[in-house]
Amino acid sequence: MASIGCRMARPHIQVIVAGDRVPECLRGALASTHATSSFMTLGNALHAEALQHAAAVVLVLPDAVGPLSGPLRILFDRLEGAPRATLLITSSGRPVPTLRHPPSVPVTDGSNLDEAALGSRLAALLSMRKSLHTLHTGLVANRRTGEHIAQRYMRQLRLASQVQRGFLPTSLPQLPGLQFDALFRPVDYVSGDIYDVHRLDEEHVAIALADATGHGISAALLTVYIKRALRGKEIHGGRYRILPPDEVLQGLNRDIQDAELSDCSFVAAVYGVLNTRTRSLALARGGTPYPLLRSANGKLSTVTSAGSVVGVMPHPHFEVAYLQLEPGDSLVLYSDGLERMVLPEYVQDGVPAGLRRAAARITGWNRTAIAAAERSATQPVAALSAPVLAAAGSGGSHTATQARPRPHTNGDRGGQVFSASAAEQVGRLRPKRTTDVLHSNWARTLEREGCHAALAQLAGRQKALRRLGFPLDDLTVVTLQIDD
Repeated sequence: MASIGCRMARPHIQVIVAGDRVPECLRGALASTHATSSFMTLGNALHAEALQHAAAVVLVLPDAVGPLSGPLRILFDRLEGAPRATLLITSSGRPVPTLRHPPSVPVTDGSNLDEAALGSRLAALLSMRKSLHTLHTGLVANRRTGEHIAQRYMRQLRLASQVQRGFLPTSLPQLPGLQFDALFRPVDYVSGDIYDVHRLDEEHVAIALADATGHGISAALLTVYIKRALRGKEIHGGRYRILPPDEVLQGLNRDIQDAELSDCSFVAAVYGVLNTRTRSLALARGGTPYPLLRSANGKLSTVTSAGSVVGVMPHPHFEVAYLQLEPGDSLVLYSDGLERMVLPEYVQDGVPAGLRRAAARITGWNRTAIAAAERSATQPVAALSAPVLAAAGSGGSHTATQARPRPHTNGDRGGQVFSASAAEQVGRLRPKRTTDVLHSNWARTLEREGCHAALAQLAGRQKALRRLGFPLDDLTVVTLQIDD
């Protein structure tokens, strides 16, 4: 008999009194149900375990609930952890004040109900307990599953990061009279950027930098594909041929189109072949910003050559620029992530006035953030928290930082390149820069102090902008310096 009585235990209604009295109609309604009931104050309800054993909750409120906003918020937070159907009623019988509560806690208004209607409402609340328990149990299980999936995804990201970094050069070529440096800073575990500097034979070195569209693991794994596709040497039997830069980019273009990669619409890439004996360089670019050439006297200029992004057109043309580098000259290749860090000003043509005003506010904030980063990025290279520069004398290194999604702002003549579908979507909302990297404050540092100081400034600036919450792109810079 005891076990039967346990199975037939009566449900319990917990009445929490936050008002000055309990309405008589509520007492009569409670007596009409088959449930037990008990009363406690709001203060006691915040510290007691009685809510866990209640099948339903009745909250008696004063007419003015403002002074009780804090305790009521705590009460609803507790009910969210163990949802119970809750009835709100006032001591005076007046309409119930509006209360904010979690959506998982079903709350009903008991004002203007007589004793019989109130009893029926309480019976309905009691019948909800089993359904609420089932829903809450499922919600908790889903939340735990989501946490497990998130943890598994983070493990996959770390694995993808390790795979990608395995394809980056562990050291840069060490050759007499030449110095290669590299700065590699993704904004997440993985990056859409990749670079490479390696020897093709005793007299030739290949220099490559690519930026794949898209984000996350798919873009990162695509960079691995790009690295393998940038083949600079063709071997036939016992002989080989050094491929010219335009032919290398055409081969990459062909491979991307043949692969029909759904997650990548195009790739921006620049590829060069340096003759280490004559110091002559052949360079072709497809969609990347124009490389910067710093002469021995500090004068900066752009290396201009025509070339659309890679992977879009079936038979693209990549113009080859030929440079004769002299002692003291330096060459800087970079992805478009550098532009976001050093160019705060953009204007919009044909944009509605409201958007122009918003853009002006964003531009002002960008200018302030970059100025703050410039002030804080004054520490010497040795003071940086991690090795940033990959120098020939030290064998080279690269660093990565973690953190969020980015628009692809890249293009010919330093402008912006869109695919046909993207152009249709943005219409006239095409950003147009009012300046370029060549005229930025960072370029002045490159002119006056050279590549090493310019890379150190970029590393410090990126760190400062990240602290400010500035939206950054993946940043990759590769430099070549001819020693005096």
